[in-house]
Amino acid sequence: MSPVLVILKKEWTDLRRHHLLMLSMVVPALVFLVLPFVLTILIPLLDPSGWNDRDVRRVIELLGRAEPELKRLDPLVVLHIYIFRQFVLMLLLVPILGALSIATYSIVGEKQNRTLEPLLATPITTTELLLGKSLAAALPATLLVWLTFGLYVLGIRVLSPPEVLPRVANPVGLSLIFLTGPLVAVLSLGLGVIVSSRAKDPRTAQQIGVVLILPIMALFIMQMRGFFLLNVQWVLASAVALLALDVIVLKIGARLFERETILTRWA
Repeated sequence: MSPVLVILKKEWTDLRRHHLLMLSMVVPALVFLVLPFVLTILIPLLDPSGWNDRDVRRVIELLGRAEPELKRLDPLVVLHIYIFRQFVLMLLLVPILGALSIATYSIVGEKQNRTLEPLLATPITTTELLLGKSLAAALPATLLVWLTFGLYVLGIRVLSPPEVLPRVANPVGLSLIFLTGPLVAVLSLGLGVIVSSRAKDPRTAQQIGVVLILPIMALFIMQMRGFFLLNVQWVLASAVALLALDVIVLKIGARLFERETILTRWA
């Protein structure tokens, strides 16, 4: 069996034993999955005059200019489209938190337990070791966000008006999940490797997640306030930037993950 697959199997076996680590990935996914459906139910009930709110009017006008056909839809349908689109962006937090949690626990946890040094005494190369650990972090996080998005789409189809789903699972939404999602997962685990090379415990290493969470939260708030709307051009440009960042961060992480560094500085 390939050394990378051996590492991958070992990491996933360890992951299944740590239920709290798995919960730290699943709980945010469930929150981001359920919350928009709760909002689409509660907002019209609690604030029937909410359409007079300045921010809401601004968003509706912005949506109408970008997509004139939305002006012909019922305001409640537009509300559903508006809310569900915003939370597609929030789903990107799932691969960030997931990949970062697994990567930092895998590296810092083995540093604490002193189980990394014996691995380095085997014929496996540093590249194979890092690749196996990276795949073990990125694949579950990416698959989780894809599964969450699948349930999200199913829920919209069942619980929302039929006009909503085609305007949520559109090129922007699909490219965010299937293109940007894996890229932010790779960036997250790359930063996790870098921070883990200096951190003493997983919690300290995971604090780097704030660096990635803040830009997404800022985009979310700006869209909710109606300052701008994401389009395909924005998503593709961000994907190119993320790809470049991924390459840089992974190269730095690989350099910090050298055998000599681990056996001396991490000892």
